[in-house]
Amino acid sequence: MFYYRNPLGSILYDPAGFVVLNWTDALLTPAELQSLYSHTLQALRHHGTCKLLTNQIARQPLSPAEQKWIIEQWVPQAIAECAYSHCAIVESTQAEGHLAARAVGEGVAHHPLEFRYFQQESEARQWLENT
Repeated sequence: MFYYRNPLGSILYDPAGFVVLNWTDALLTPAELQSLYSHTLQALRHHGTCKLLTNQIARQPLSPAEQKWIIEQWVPQAIAECAYSHCAIVESTQAEGHLAARAVGEGVAHHPLEFRYFQQESEARQWLENT
């Protein structure tokens, strides 16, 4: 059962102890992106978890402004409010999407947040289950 969904993706809770954010291939809009991340934060808080699996295989590339918002606004808020500490990213199959995810990871490297990148969702799940 979905916790939340909009055209960009859906959020659910995995009983293994983490929130899952599954992206679609819809074109990104700032309002929908921020809504999806806002509800992701609510799901982390609601379920009392600090772990997120984000499946970005189909996600469209993030613009520099969207990357900046995630780095400067969302990640610090998630760390402060939920002790957000682990993010497993199933990488986009698009080169631009892959690079955008890596840029966000580099942008938050100074935070106490462990990012790991995976080609398969099963690998990402295994890593989160063992952290």
